[in-house]
Amino acid sequence: MPSSKIPEVGVEVEALCTKCKNATMHVITTVKEGEISRVKCKKCLDSHRYRPIDEKIKKKLAKLKKMKKAKKPSQSRETRKWNKLLEQADPENAISYRMGATYTEHDVIQHDKFGLGVVVKILEPGKISVVFSDGVKNMVQNMKSR
Repeated sequence: MPSSKIPEVGVEVEALCTKCKNATMHVITTVKEGEISRVKCKKCLDSHRYRPIDEKIKKKLAKLKKMKKAKKPSQSRETRKWNKLLEQADPENAISYRMGATYTEHDVIQHDKFGLGVVVKILEPGKISVVFSDGVKNMVQNMKSR
């Protein structure tokens, strides 16, 4: 007679986690009529119904993992805008940013903290909008010294 192993509470088992959406190690929390009923995920600590892993699910998970790796991280809107403006601009002739200076649209500036940026809009005589690699910043211009 083949011996069938009866699952016990507290034993680790691999199962499909509904929260992690992956095959992870779980701890058996409930056994009913000799079958695993509920488990607790060791990764996210979520408790749910036991979902055994079969070959079909393993193949699906492996395929999803490959798809996630192949996907390139998307750039933010500001980063794309900055890259596009930088292609058109000449970073070699970047002007060092000073609050007292006057700038025009499409001027390339070098800021001490934010780095290379491109003036995209003159908001008012004393303000400009500049796109940097980490986003758009409103900056001061034409500031009179006291």
